[in-house]
Amino acid sequence: MKMAAFLIVVGFLCLVAGIVLYTKAPKTDETPSTQTISQKEVKEEGTTTKECTPNHSMSQEEVKEEATTHPAAQPAETSVNENDESYEKGVAFEEYIVSRFSTKYFSLKEWRGDKSSNGVYAESNTYPDMEYTFKLHGETYNFAVECKWRAKYNKENKVEWSYEEQLARYRQFAKDKNIPVFIVIGIGGTPSDPANVFVVPLASIKNVELSKSWLENYRHDLSKNMFFDIPTQSLR
Repeated sequence: MKMAAFLIVVGFLCLVAGIVLYTKAPKTDETPSTQTISQKEVKEEGTTTKECTPNHSMSQEEVKEEATTHPAAQPAETSVNENDESYEKGVAFEEYIVSRFSTKYFSLKEWRGDKSSNGVYAESNTYPDMEYTFKLHGETYNFAVECKWRAKYNKENKVEWSYEEQLARYRQFAKDKNIPVFIVIGIGGTPSDPANVFVVPLASIKNVELSKSWLENYRHDLSKNMFFDIPTQSLR
């Protein structure tokens, strides 16, 4: 009997000890593990987004590089017009006309180059080629000159020296500046040595096509320099 009682007591104590050990053991709850994985995924997603940032930056650099190397984005080293034959002829005729003004009486205040690049040009390009000041006896007179050279008259013995929009701009310029504008037209010969030169007041021009007979009224004497007539405010 004593042995049986002893075994019962030992068994009871082992049961109690087992219960105590079980209650103190950490619980195997899977929730923290699940939460940890979820946070890690979010972090990795955020890291991935950051890692994509250099690729996005590279994309911007590619766009920048494309814009830089695109022909339209590059500034032209020289004017587009400078390689054009008509531009060169125009410059040659302008130089000839400038040589006809005595520096003793005339001061060249403006000489516009008509330069442009990819269709972009200064507003001043739409103004007459030159602006002069004539000084005599202490008096000063300002005027502008537009130079046009044509190889010959057309079949109708006329010359088309400009177009309507340009004519309108010259008229507006004369009005805004309140100075006379003269259209100097060279016909025949070469731009640097024209056969005929006509100095026409813009105020007298009605259209962009002028007849040979009408131009004769404004013929310039090639044996003489340009002269500004103060009483009539005309250049001849």
